[in-house]
Amino acid sequence: MRRYPSDIPITGGKISDSFREYIKLLFTPEEAEIAQHLETRPLSAGTIAKKIGKSLKETREILNDMTDKGIIQDIGGYSYFIAMAHLLNIGFKYSKSLERLGKKGAELYQHFFIDEKFYKRYESSDAGTSITRVVPINSSIDHKSEILNYEEIHRIFDDCKGPIVVTDCPCRNRTEILGIRECKDKYPIEESCFQLGLFGKYFIRRGEGKELSLEEAHQLVDKYAKLGLIFTTENVKDPNHFVICCCCACCCALLRGMTRFEDKNEHCVAKSNYISKVDQDTCKGCGLCAERCSFKAITVENERASVDPNKCYGCGVCAVTCPTGAIKLYREEQSQIPENHLKLMGKIFQENRSAQ
Repeated sequence: MRRYPSDIPITGGKISDSFREYIKLLFTPEEAEIAQHLETRPLSAGTIAKKIGKSLKETREILNDMTDKGIIQDIGGYSYFIAMAHLLNIGFKYSKSLERLGKKGAELYQHFFIDEKFYKRYESSDAGTSITRVVPINSSIDHKSEILNYEEIHRIFDDCKGPIVVTDCPCRNRTEILGIRECKDKYPIEESCFQLGLFGKYFIRRGEGKELSLEEAHQLVDKYAKLGLIFTTENVKDPNHFVICCCCACCCALLRGMTRFEDKNEHCVAKSNYISKVDQDTCKGCGLCAERCSFKAITVENERASVDPNKCYGCGVCAVTCPTGAIKLYREEQSQIPENHLKLMGKIFQENRSAQ
């Protein structure tokens, strides 16, 4: 697992005891014996069979069982791998792994992720390269601004490989289990995390999640945008995205790096290449945009709203429900987006190991 670009929770130069206990909840000793031969890159069942000294048929049965339990990942049942992000989230949006983790798993996660500050490595590299980025919704963007397909949520859905599947939000599920969820009556847990392509197939093959048509996905995005949820996805231009999160400021493992934790991580998520601006002639000073802004980038003085561009992440939540249309997103280059997952993760790996 340490070969993963973000590494694993390390405290005082040694592996976090809380993380060790978390892994023990997920894997039986017998499963760990098999998992130790997997890597962060997919390996074929035949390659793994040679490593563990079992027949291909027996190996495939073991691997498929482990994949079905949510403790490793596969690509179509042909190759298998270990993914750190998967291990931290699958247990709270997939029923079979949730049975293993339960409340104890949520408590351990809380300790190594928040108290021991692994959230920084989960969100970005040591040098500040963000693993995910904010994606605005079309209705929040000024009609004159350039909109690239990989920078707007509806266009990402249009370009993505199916299926599109919605599952429970792991972050809100964790805080719910711990009894500390702030958004209990505001945002849903169920059907509020999108899995695309290979990740969507992972859940469909196991009878979990709900597959959506493209039209249903668009409708759900519009609904969540009006609720005030912020969309994030992998920080790449490649149209083959795997996950689109619908994030809240109080529960999200990404946004809380800026919105909740005392030790801030301004790179918790990459800003979109848009910034909110207010038409002072149209603004009526109702304050709805300031109320909806998770990053406290908007203030209202003398019955007019204004935006601090340094604090704005360009999510567009402020603009979606503005009653007068006074606030919109305008294109402004704030971040360079890597071409694909390989380049992003290679960059993060190097930046996290440069000081070692």
